[in-house]
Amino acid sequence: MHRSAALSLILEIPLIRDEIASFLSSSAHIVLSNHRKVSLFQDSSAIQQGLYRNSDNVRSIKSNCSYIFQSLPQNDPFRNLVRLDSLVSEIHCTGIVDYTNTKRLLQFIKTNTSVREIILSNFSLESGPISRLLGDTIAQHPGLEQVTINCYRNADLSNIQEVLRGAVLSKVHKLTLTSRSKIFWSAELNDVMEAANELDAAPYLLLPPGHMATELKDLKLDADLRKSLNITLLPLLRISPNLERLFVPVMDVISTIKVLSPILEGWCPKLRHLEGGYSFARDEHQAMLLRSCRELRTYIMRGSQPMGPLSMDALLHTHGHGRTLERLDIKCCSAIESRHLQLILTSCPNLTSFKTLSKSSIQSFNEPRLSILDLPVQGAGRRENAWICTGLRELYIGFTGFSTLQDQASAKPFVDYIYTQLAALTELRTLHLAGEVFMTTGGYPTTADSAAWAFDFTVSSGLGKLQTLTKLRTLNIQKLRHHRMGRDEVEWVASNWPKLDSFCGPPDPAPPVLSSGGGGGDVAGREVNHHDPSSGSEAMIGYVRELMHRLPTLIVSVVV
Repeated sequence: MHRSAALSLILEIPLIRDEIASFLSSSAHIVLSNHRKVSLFQDSSAIQQGLYRNSDNVRSIKSNCSYIFQSLPQNDPFRNLVRLDSLVSEIHCTGIVDYTNTKRLLQFIKTNTSVREIILSNFSLESGPISRLLGDTIAQHPGLEQVTINCYRNADLSNIQEVLRGAVLSKVHKLTLTSRSKIFWSAELNDVMEAANELDAAPYLLLPPGHMATELKDLKLDADLRKSLNITLLPLLRISPNLERLFVPVMDVISTIKVLSPILEGWCPKLRHLEGGYSFARDEHQAMLLRSCRELRTYIMRGSQPMGPLSMDALLHTHGHGRTLERLDIKCCSAIESRHLQLILTSCPNLTSFKTLSKSSIQSFNEPRLSILDLPVQGAGRRENAWICTGLRELYIGFTGFSTLQDQASAKPFVDYIYTQLAALTELRTLHLAGEVFMTTGGYPTTADSAAWAFDFTVSSGLGKLQTLTKLRTLNIQKLRHHRMGRDEVEWVASNWPKLDSFCGPPDPAPPVLSSGGGGGDVAGREVNHHDPSSGSEAMIGYVRELMHRLPTLIVSVVV
């Protein structure tokens, strides 16, 4: 039985002391997930005694209820507790927050000096005293290394400063602060913000006299900082020489990027990983941000921003980024040329993750797709400029342009090129494939789009070349609506991808109806006819059912 399930069962029978003690002594991860369990925990002295007696075995506590800290000891530490993940305050319909449990939680963190990571959800940054207490708790804790604070109520800017102050004065190397609501501030703080235009000025409440630098390596301030950047992020970066990862928050890009980029380049020499927030920027802004990092390894776009010639030059050529880049996620990119996708694949030898598609099953015209017309295929199957990122472990990519071709024969060289390049990626664990985006009913190609079926994920179209992907664990073809996966393909997948444990695909597609003179046909060379039970349409019926039968441990999902 799963341990969390076992704990639930024991809590419902609180009088069996031996079983409780035995379970707690063997459990390394305790989950308290609802009011009933916590209530039983509070009322049962046997369970409390069992937990305390075996506290040395508890390494992680996760609670979705804030009342747990009414029962846990305030002065008797769990000596091996390293991780605490808890809801901080309940959401009441009256809007009133009872800070009693929050104080107990913070006292519990102070007592347990072995804790290395805290994740506090629904923490209210409205209250000055509570925010100050949180800052003091972080600053004074001798072992904290990772702090995550999620605030879903209105936050006072000065209280955000209290959290930052605590991180500055501590040994914390990873700080994540998320605020999804409006940030407000006092008139006094507004005057400070206006006076903070001189970046050499010390940030409000942040640095004590004589303090030189933080130990931060990973910083994420996921909030709307457009008006407060000069007293939050920017001064913090100037004292973070060890920073390696940065989430760029919502900000006024036009007025800030010219200041942010020199600070990153001059004061954060170890910066390797950039994650763009949700601001709207132009090509030149992206380029400035990318140039500020001396040895880029990760770039993730969260906002809808374009990548044009300036961004691409900075991504691939500035500081030799093309040789150091390992992870690139541009699925939110609002505009990028297809040829640049091909350029990335042929210029970045150390890529391990490349994502141009979201996990959503919704077909989108905005997602970057690689046009086959930009593939270096010339003449009768001539191929050149191979993808050099052979260490890829994750690939999310879509192909388009088949519908511009006359027939499947003219598409074959492009299909061969795609399969050949995929086959060379022998380290792949995750593969998401997409094809044309169609405006037809149901999202499927029509007769006029028959060339799109050339890349149809069948054995005869070239799937057999992918037998080299023996490490593949996740396959997603939910956006490859022009697939013809049938029993032959199911048999091939089951035989050649032994480690596959997750499959996601669309339902059986309806192949186009072709006339005998149309120059097309199905993968077996036969004319496709919906009225012929032996045609391609009949062969595809039940491929998901057959896949589940052949691989009973496979997790299969079908997106309609």
